[in-house]
Amino acid sequence: MPAQQQQPGFRLINSEVKTLTKEFAEYFRGLEPSPTERELNPSRLAHLRAKADAGQLITFGWSTAKVGGKTVRMNGQHSSNMLCELNGSFPTGLKVHLDEYQVDTPDGLAILFRQFDDRKSGRSPADVSGAYQGLHEALRNVPHAFAKIGVEGVAWYRREIDKTSNITADDRYVLFGEQALHGFLCWLGELFSIKTPELKRMTVVAAMYGTFTKNEKEAQKFWGQVARGGVEYEDDAPATVLDAWLKAMAEDKRTSERLVPANYYQGCIYAWNAYREGRAISAIKCKTDKGLHQAAE
Repeated sequence: MPAQQQQPGFRLINSEVKTLTKEFAEYFRGLEPSPTERELNPSRLAHLRAKADAGQLITFGWSTAKVGGKTVRMNGQHSSNMLCELNGSFPTGLKVHLDEYQVDTPDGLAILFRQFDDRKSGRSPADVSGAYQGLHEALRNVPHAFAKIGVEGVAWYRREIDKTSNITADDRYVLFGEQALHGFLCWLGELFSIKTPELKRMTVVAAMYGTFTKNEKEAQKFWGQVARGGVEYEDDAPATVLDAWLKAMAEDKRTSERLVPANYYQGCIYAWNAYREGRAISAIKCKTDKGLHQAAE
């Protein structure tokens, strides 16, 4: 007996070719966006505008979805925005292929989103991450790049430290659905609003998550110190030493290339544990030959 086909959570209910007019472009641009929609990208708009100026536009593929009693825009955000900004030079003789879908659940929106431009370079991991993030109201103000590295760090921590998950790289973005993670991701978005590129490594974020789960209040204090350069006038404070080490690794490529991702986690937890024990340190220890540290409470 053949296996029962899995239902994707969406189905096509109508498909038609429409004449492209300025009025229809304005209508489509004004539709409520799906929460999975990508952030508006100026470079993508410029790319489409260049095609319009060169007379290279072809039939657009736009789509909508009916979910929860309302219609939302699923695909066509950038092209409809670009068309509405042409200021008197709207193209003539073009068509729009419009597909309308019925979507059963919010998760179905994310699955449907992944089908557009479904090729290796079509929807990037950042796009897919943003789609799942957009399903959750509490996370919509967290910059997508910060939320993405947040769930990637959580997935690494659970796989390598807690040993509680075998979640794959393809599936890790479903972690956005865990409400218990929303507080961590929102805090991470606030922390990363400070210009701290040296903190934006997956295993550094994994260490942040490990400390956050042990003691949320103290983790926020400690990492806030690290993000601001450490403790003023205390060169041997763990936060000060860790900040200097992370910056040095970011600047010294020859040294950093000798480290593996786990070394960064280890160094961060070494500093955190010293902080929780009230110990001053002079350097970061990040060797992993005796196993990875657990964060102190």
